[in-house]
Amino acid sequence: MRSLESPSAFPVSNRRRLFIITSIVAVNMLSLAATDLYLPSIPELPKILGASVESIQFTLVAFSLGFAIAQIFIGALGDVFSRRAVLSTSMLLFIPATLACAMAPSAEALIAARLVQGASAAAGAALTAPLIRDLFSEARAVQAMSIIGGIDAVIPAFAPILGAWIFAVYGWEMNFWLVAALALPAALVAFITMPTERQAHHVDLVGALTGYSMLFRNRAYLGYALAHATAISGLLALVFSLPVLLKLHMNAGPREFIYTQILWVGVFLVVTWLTGLVVKRIGADPMIRLGSLIQIGGSLAPFAYVALTPAPMWWVFALLAAPVCIGFGLRGGAGFAQAMALFPTHAARASAFILFASMLMAAAATGAAAPFLDVGVWPAALVALICGMTGHGLLRLTQARG
Repeated sequence: MRSLESPSAFPVSNRRRLFIITSIVAVNMLSLAATDLYLPSIPELPKILGASVESIQFTLVAFSLGFAIAQIFIGALGDVFSRRAVLSTSMLLFIPATLACAMAPSAEALIAARLVQGASAAAGAALTAPLIRDLFSEARAVQAMSIIGGIDAVIPAFAPILGAWIFAVYGWEMNFWLVAALALPAALVAFITMPTERQAHHVDLVGALTGYSMLFRNRAYLGYALAHATAISGLLALVFSLPVLLKLHMNAGPREFIYTQILWVGVFLVVTWLTGLVVKRIGADPMIRLGSLIQIGGSLAPFAYVALTPAPMWWVFALLAAPVCIGFGLRGGAGFAQAMALFPTHAARASAFILFASMLMAAAATGAAAPFLDVGVWPAALVALICGMTGHGLLRLTQARG
């Protein structure tokens, strides 16, 4: 069996390529649904489980934290073993973890189950970028990453609609039962379609883990990785805080959350489909910086609005924050692809560290906002603004090559 020697060394037919991409997208959508189906239940769970708002928010933090920590190991495993072995095993762990979420009797039990669920959901995201580099030329990698990101973005738009209905009819637990039921066929499809080739340039797991040091010595890679991570953490902190903020401070509920998600994801999708045209005109790095500036503006406007308005209206806040999604749509796929291009033979680890940093910072940003959600909307908006500005500043590191 031939090993992969270069980022584009996996020769497949167009039909097989389509099946592989469909499988990885399905796995990623399930890991997203594990949170997005559940979000409409968040405002009511303190009463249902007899817990505080802050502890329920930490069920979101726990998933992000587990997802982040697992990335480091998934990245190493992905550069040692076959994509099939890593992805299929993680999916088989994801199913019992999701069932444990459905049966959790308390907030503490749910936090623990979500931590494991997040860790087992990490493989799909970690292996997406390496697979894209295996299957596409460099010229098409940025566009493919952006398109897949756009497809994945459908889940945050429409999963809350289904999740709100399931919660109203069957209760919050049914959202997790549904995800577990869908995960079984997804694991089977991943096992059938994923490449079985092993990477030839690493011989053991210890060597692969210590190989992360090569990434950390490259300032340009760290710039792309940390700028991406900080930018997305602000966006996710805002999304994860929104269901509670709508109920407490904007006289709104699940329906308004769904409308907001559709708006934000809609503009994100449009922008991601246009990135191929934009990158051809101005280049990847200028597009990343443009997206970063738009994201800062999209964070500053809603922060100023909620800080100066005693009774903010949800739809005004949603419209003012939409440029955050536009900016990240421009910079997200391009930043990821630029970082990956620096380490083509360490693809899984290069991808995994970006996701590790992204989800760790998302957990930190969401956790930072959680104790202050009852104060007003402005603390969460401030967290998003700080993350956007920090992410833009970190782009200075990308000017160093090596």
